[in-house]
Order: sequence, then C-alpha cells, then structure tokens
Amino acid sequence: MPDRRSLLIVANPTSGRGRGRRTAEAVASALRDTDTSVRVEFTNRPGDAETIARRACASGQALPECIVACGGDGTIQEVANALADAHEANRDICPPLGLAPAGRCNDFARALGISHDIRNIIDVLREGTPQPIDLGRVNGRYFCTVATLGVDAEVSNFVDVMRMPLTGTIAYVYGAVRVLMRYRSKRIKLIGDFGTIEQSVFLASSANTSSYGGAIQIAPGANPRDGKLMLCLIDSVSRWQSFRLLPRIFTGRHVHLPEVRFLATRKFRIESETPIEMWADGERITHTPALVEAVPQAVHIILPPSQPGADSYEVTAQPAKDSR
Repeated sequence: MPDRRSLLIVANPTSGRGRGRRTAEAVASALRDTDTSVRVEFTNRPGDAETIARRACASGQALPECIVACGGDGTIQEVANALADAHEANRDICPPLGLAPAGRCNDFARALGISHDIRNIIDVLREGTPQPIDLGRVNGRYFCTVATLGVDAEVSNFVDVMRMPLTGTIAYVYGAVRVLMRYRSKRIKLIGDFGTIEQSVFLASSANTSSYGGAIQIAPGANPRDGKLMLCLIDSVSRWQSFRLLPRIFTGRHVHLPEVRFLATRKFRIESETPIEMWADGERITHTPALVEAVPQAVHIILPPSQPGADSYEVTAQPAKDSR
C-alpha cells in the first residue's frame, strides 16, 4: 500500500438516496482493517464539505495524508475547491483528493476511471497514485466537469428541485423534455483567445471532462489534462429541432451537426444583457457576466494505477466566426 496511512472522508449522507452514508461507512471499515487511520465527517447542509476540507487543510501536523470526497459531483466540487486553494497556497503540504462517488451522476469520477463500486473505490484508495488533474474556474469558483448556461442549466435547475425518484440520465431526459416545452434561447457575447462571438445560443457549455448529467456526452473531446476547456456552442434552434437534437446530445452524436461548434480555449469572458444563471457539477455556481478559465494541474487526485487520467480526445476544435 502507498504511504497513505491517515484519511479523512468527507461524506454527504443523503447523496444517492443514502448511498453516501453507506459508501463512507463501508470504505472506512475496509481501510481500517488495513491499519489505516480513517476519520469520517458527515455534512449537514450545502457548503459543509468545503468547510470541513478547508479546516483539515489548516490543521498543521494533524493534516490527513488524503482527503476523500464521498458523494455526488456537487460534494466533490466543494472539496476540490478547498484543496485547489490549498494547493495554490502551498502545494508541498496539500493532501491529494480521493474520490468515493456515491451521488446521482458521478461524472467526474467516471471520467477518471473510478466507479461507484465500493470494492473499486477501496482498491483505488489503497493502490492508486496521486496525479495532477485540471479544473475549470468560473468567477473564482472551481468546477470539475462542465460549467454551462442555456437549456442544460435550466434542465439542471429543474432536476434539482423536482420531487421524483429519478437519477442520472433518466432524470435529465425527463427534465429536458419538460424544459424544452417553454425554453427560449439566450443571446450572449463571448470574448476569448478564439476571438469574439455574439449570437443567440441553445446552450454554451465549458467542459473539463466529456460528460455531465449522468454520462451525457456534451463534449467528447474534453480532456482534464490538456490545460484547456472544450467550449460547446449550439446555435439557437426551433422547438422541433431541439427535440430532434436532444437524443444526439445525450449520446455524443451531435458533434458534426452544422449548428454545433467546439472551441478549445484557456480563458474567455461571457456577457449578456441581463444576468443568466450558470450551473456546474449539478450545482448553481454563478451568473453572467463571468470569467471562465482552465486551471492546469489544480489538484492531485488518487487515480487507478493503470488510469492515464484523461478522457480520449475525439473532437477537433473548430475555428470561431466573429458572429452569427
């Protein structure tokens, strides 16, 4: 086992309808059997995971050798924000991030080769190695998977508040159908290393990893190790076209459609006449105007020994036009 003898598990007990608690307890029990010191702290409300992780990073000699985020992408985002800030302040003493996916979608862990299977989680924490991984950042807040505005942000909002026993892609499919019945495109202005674009969009998604919403392949070429984000822009479309487009987005078959563009970018600014909500990792993160940027090697994450740590790069970025 690598030199990782003390772990802090920060767990959201309500993630995945209780899977967060079960996963944290099972992982802790198994690791304690290997003489590893494990402390579990459960969250009670949004923001707790970040607070717990920040407190641990400031604990001096009591600093754990690994901080494990147990929950969904939102819980992982909170812990990643604490560790990314600690890494920026003093990378020599910042502990790596371990992942124990136990939420509704688990897209970040999936992109890095870690499943929600408890045996897999334990094996990775015991035998894996810390590797540098990029994060995205929007208005100073880090995100792990995809930051987005437009129809997918409104779907995320719908899924977040709906009271139905649905998870993963099924929840997003249902939410998308409901949202598309009333959705109107957003007019935005993008200014970045790709030039200037001003147009109405169906969605604008900035991807650090290829998927969100439970394996919805929004940007199959996104790579969390290339120091860039993959910006997916989909033009304003009619309601009939949007229903035709929807299944293609879920499976990544939208990439060659004429109304879809991909731009590899390190940084850009997004503006709108009125504030538009942006969501990331299944959570409301900010609103426009916003500065969106890639942060290379923002955190070290415990990855499987055979995992290269990056999604396959399948999409060639397309040149920008000044406007549409």
